[in-house]
Amino acid sequence: MMIDKVGGVGKFYEPKDVQKPARTAEVNPVFGQDTVKISEEAIRAQEAQQALKTVRSAPEIRQERVKEVKEKLARGEYDNLTNEIIEKVAEKIAANLVPTQRT
Repeated sequence: MMIDKVGGVGKFYEPKDVQKPARTAEVNPVFGQDTVKISEEAIRAQEAQQALKTVRSAPEIRQERVKEVKEKLARGEYDNLTNEIIEKVAEKIAANLVPTQRT
């Protein structure tokens, strides 16, 4: 008994009406030209994270500075403060109390 092939069984036949998609103008024919653009928001977020990391890694109290101030107090260097020194100290305190605005 012999069975004939029915409908092209055994060999792959591609449909004749299939159209291949045409290349669009958006395709970059040059390889290795990929680019990445980072948004300003992402850059600011990264900078904020880096600043936070730096602040968290810094010691709460700078022991060498505390020692220096204690020695100056013991020598009496802070007893006769001039207006200039008082104004500079006041400016530094005010700068730390008022949050800076970023533009």
